[in-house]
Amino acid sequence: MNKTLRYSLIAVAAVVAVVLLLPFLVPVDSYRGRIETAAESATGRALHIDGPMRLMLFPQFGLKAEKVTFANMPGGRAAAMASIGDIRLAIHFLPLLTGHVVVDQIVLDRPVIALEVNAEGQPNWALGNGKTKSEGSSVTLPLDTQFSGIKITDGRISYTNIKTLTYRAVDHVNATIGITQLDQPVSLDGNLTENGHKIDFDGRIATIKTLLGNGTTALDLSLTSDMMQASFKGLLDPAGTLTGHFKFDTPSLRNMAGWLGEALPAGGGLGRTSLESQIVSKDKVTTFSGLQLTLDHAKMAGHLVIDAHGEVPDVTGALSIDRLDLNPYLLAGTPSAPQPQHSTQSGWSKTPFSFALLKRVDANLSLGVGGLRLRNLHLGKTVLNVTLAGGALTARLDPITLYGGTGQAELDVNGRSAVPVFRNTLKFDNVALRPFLSDTLGVDSIEGSGSLALAITSQGTSAYAVMHALSGKGSIIAGQGRIRGVDLGAVARTIQTVLGGGATGTSATTDFHDMGGSFVIAGGVLANKDFRLSGPLLSMTGAGTIDIGNRAINFRVVPKAAVGGARGLSIGIPFRITGSWDHVHYAPDLTGVVNGLMQNLESGRAPFKGLFGGGNKTKSGQKKQSPQDLLRGLFGQH
Repeated sequence: MNKTLRYSLIAVAAVVAVVLLLPFLVPVDSYRGRIETAAESATGRALHIDGPMRLMLFPQFGLKAEKVTFANMPGGRAAAMASIGDIRLAIHFLPLLTGHVVVDQIVLDRPVIALEVNAEGQPNWALGNGKTKSEGSSVTLPLDTQFSGIKITDGRISYTNIKTLTYRAVDHVNATIGITQLDQPVSLDGNLTENGHKIDFDGRIATIKTLLGNGTTALDLSLTSDMMQASFKGLLDPAGTLTGHFKFDTPSLRNMAGWLGEALPAGGGLGRTSLESQIVSKDKVTTFSGLQLTLDHAKMAGHLVIDAHGEVPDVTGALSIDRLDLNPYLLAGTPSAPQPQHSTQSGWSKTPFSFALLKRVDANLSLGVGGLRLRNLHLGKTVLNVTLAGGALTARLDPITLYGGTGQAELDVNGRSAVPVFRNTLKFDNVALRPFLSDTLGVDSIEGSGSLALAITSQGTSAYAVMHALSGKGSIIAGQGRIRGVDLGAVARTIQTVLGGGATGTSATTDFHDMGGSFVIAGGVLANKDFRLSGPLLSMTGAGTIDIGNRAINFRVVPKAAVGGARGLSIGIPFRITGSWDHVHYAPDLTGVVNGLMQNLESGRAPFKGLFGGGNKTKSGQKKQSPQDLLRGLFGQH
């Protein structure tokens, strides 16, 4: 064998032998105390290696330490800031010969990391013993210390902020952190589990030196899961203030809130939500400016401030909204099983609505709404000022457009008690009566425009209960219009002549150029004493009740011919309108007729005298009464 080759083989064998024996020859465990002392000197915290330490040769040169704990800050809640099953440090060997530390990779297996902020706002990740800390940073490792990365497997990270009373924890953290040097940008990606849902994350931090020290750090982070997508790009300053651009999207805000442990009251709405805004966040106060928000089908823009210091968030700000449907947020139950607002068969809905959501937030908001829906009521362009405190809502709408008219309104809802209490005052002019009355009372037979004033109170947990408990007062004045489904003139003539046909039905109408009256409401029953209607062919007065709760009417009408006559109507015999709103009946008011007759008899008048006689003059020379005049006297219609 060639002598050179023989020496080479011997050298290789010697190197292999040294490599194989090195872990046994080098007393790595003797460095335990030195490492612990150096760590405490550098960070001001105690580091304990309770398990064995070994030198690794394969697959990379380095060290492995088991059962490592790193002390928490003084007064911290957790016993240790970090406890790690084992740490593996892969170190480049040759740079050590020149005095440089080049860590190829740090692997943390099963770490439990407790991040804390104390009552004074001091974080436990601000390291340093107060003696070796360099200006502008509490990191004391040499800046030329190089890393290839840190890998975390199956970790748990918790965050406790005593100052803001915040606690969160995530499990099964798997992450790869790309670090080159302490003063260079850091990349990270990985995944974790939050309350049973996996979240993927990635981002960029510049730099570890500023993040752990006293500088401002640039952040670019994103989170993705089946529940939501979120991203933030901006700055984190030493005081903990986040400033930057924030984006968020979720298919269901309600489901996401439940996932995060903030279950919302049962109901509809709070589905797909997206938000994009500039934000400033510090100490549980977050300001959104240039906000673009989509909630369910409503699009909003403006600014908001959310203060989370109290038991419930306090929201202030101003928004412009294209359209807003409040019904899904008031209905109890699920949106998959909607209930009718009212039914012609069963009356008002007994489906409960809930104002529990009002107790989950306080607010002081100014809203400019292009269109607003509340129960069956449709409002046009509205300026809405909302105050919400402890479940009590006050909404002032001024100005407001409503079914072609304008006006103002105020709605108070006290949702603090088990049975909500309502108060509503409003005044509108030039309102289209048919859609308004149809949407509010289920009555679609009156056409025209008019003015409406209303001041009512009620209570209840369903439309049925609220309508039965209504009380208050109001008035309505209508201009040119018509009553559909009945020709009141034909009704009067039919009652007069006891003939039928054409008085009621889909084609029958009663035209008017003035209609109105005032009313009071008690126990869900509207009472009126001064109803009036004037039309081209007849006029009439009336009085009676409208049972709003039971959707019924009992009204007495006294018709008379308008100037110029009403197609043969000459005797104004009173009649009653009775029945349910869906099946109205018209009949002569015989009580009124008989009363008139009895009054004539009691006064000694002779109602039948001359009824069948001839001649136009009486013995006294007066003009003889016509049969129609006699009938008027007979029935007490003077």
